[in-house]
Amino acid sequence: MVTNWHNPDATFQRLVLAGDIGGTNSNLALVGETAGKFALIVEGVWSSREIDGLSKPIRELLDLAKAKRPDLVPSRACISAAGPVADNRCTMTNLPWSIDGTALSAEFGVPVRVINDFLAIGYGIPTLDVNDPKQITVIRHPDGSTPAPQAATKAVVGPGTGLGVGFLAWDGKRHIPASSEGGHIVFAPWDADSRSFRDYVEARIGKAPGVEPFVSGTGIGNLYEWWRDTKGVPATDAWKAIEAAAYHERPRMISELTAADSVAAGMISFFVRLLGRYSGDIASIFLPLGGLYLAGGVAQKQLAWITHEDQFTLAFENTYNLHLAKVLRQVPLYLINDYSISLYGAANAALD
Repeated sequence: MVTNWHNPDATFQRLVLAGDIGGTNSNLALVGETAGKFALIVEGVWSSREIDGLSKPIRELLDLAKAKRPDLVPSRACISAAGPVADNRCTMTNLPWSIDGTALSAEFGVPVRVINDFLAIGYGIPTLDVNDPKQITVIRHPDGSTPAPQAATKAVVGPGTGLGVGFLAWDGKRHIPASSEGGHIVFAPWDADSRSFRDYVEARIGKAPGVEPFVSGTGIGNLYEWWRDTKGVPATDAWKAIEAAAYHERPRMISELTAADSVAAGMISFFVRLLGRYSGDIASIFLPLGGLYLAGGVAQKQLAWITHEDQFTLAFENTYNLHLAKVLRQVPLYLINDYSISLYGAANAALD
């Protein structure tokens, strides 16, 4: 376990055990809450491939915390995980073990709720301060405006390894998070390159592809292969290394090459336009005048490109309907900087 004491002296009214379990890392934390404000006190990180469940990691974190501060005893818990959830149990998408909230409740004597990882991001959004640049980057529209959020629906688009989509419905008093499978709606091309890319992926999978194979880390991998096979890539050592690399390593390598290579820059620029156009589609569905949030590691890593020459926002507002374009210009656009949002969200969900 790798341990990080974020706020070791934090006080709280209620203490929650929060978890963010993914295919690579399993993060568990004790999160204190006071009057709706959350503080991450201590966090433990394990390699998900090196554990076979959460019983031992939870016990390890609780014992470590209690040895330092005897008052660090959670009253409830919520674990967010990458996979479908039913009957308070998550079958992990990329791991050979599952999470049973009811069994963990019996073992540790506190209520344990299990939710999907993207739903946790939805619960985390209300805990963020859009005026805190450590948590949020505000994205300007092409006309330079940064609309203020209204008491209305919020939406979240999360390109990571895959593509998550969620929304927070406004009931007149508070936002209620909900998940969706919006990352799998059919991809809609709009120009020659996007049509060519769509046709390339469709020929590979044999069906009309959803958006995820285009707007995600996986999408950057597919984008590389389409570009290589239709446009060609330079015969340099850097591109030879990308070709030889594992599929999941290519997006990072291409991103790192953008400063020195125009082809890499072109790929990421095209990816950002794909993300912007799809985000505009999601905004057209939900009308998120409370804000559209970009989450996920891929979006965070491409911040410089998302704000570069309004590429993202021009694609976001690219619609044939002039009335809809006016609405899209009223949508506040935010990029989430805080990697701990899933832990805050799990803590918030535990108290909901």
